[in-house]
Amino acid sequence: MHQDYAELIVVAKNEDVIANIIQGFCMPAGLPWYIVDEVYVPINCSKKFHWVLTVIVLKERLIRVYDSLSSKRKKEPPIEIQKLAVMLSTYLSYNDFYDKTERTNWLSLEAYKGKINQQTSLVNEIPFDVDYVQNIPQYASDSLDCGVVVCAYAEILSEGLQVRSCGFDSACQRACYASLLWHYGMEKANEGYTSDNGDPPRPRKSVIEEIEANGIVTLE
Repeated sequence: MHQDYAELIVVAKNEDVIANIIQGFCMPAGLPWYIVDEVYVPINCSKKFHWVLTVIVLKERLIRVYDSLSSKRKKEPPIEIQKLAVMLSTYLSYNDFYDKTERTNWLSLEAYKGKINQQTSLVNEIPFDVDYVQNIPQYASDSLDCGVVVCAYAEILSEGLQVRSCGFDSACQRACYASLLWHYGMEKANEGYTSDNGDPPRPRKSVIEEIEANGIVTLE
């Protein structure tokens, strides 16, 4: 019973985080989703210890997947992406995303026709479509380059460019990012800036560890 309650608390906290992200509340440079066209989400496929970049194209109800190992051509997306495709409709509806029509009239878009209840503005439980992007750089599964490749994909796409089929030097890219982070950290330190910590505090231990007798010091 206690375990079920604890799990519900964790789920509720995660749902609050997702809602805040969609509404642009919890990130310093964040924007609410209804005023952007695409959202970049890196996903870790835990069973394969592999990172991919997903791009949520809101106006098309589409998730584009940039996978550096996609040459193997999956019969179906990993479970993490399947869950994302299903949960997006629910979370967007529950956070009144489709009521925000200042920039986009969602009912008028082809991808949403027949999928939104005009009275409740709720989207039927239809998952987002998933599309694996073709003709992008591919790497061996043991190269451990997937993380830096995901960063490179996001950087290229955020500049309005297309990811080309020709590969890039992942070692050089990794060194470039390391240099940028080092210089960024040095500038912050020199200017006295501090960053917000987005990680939740770690829970304290509920059980006091037993101390060995020879480890106790007596003051006389």
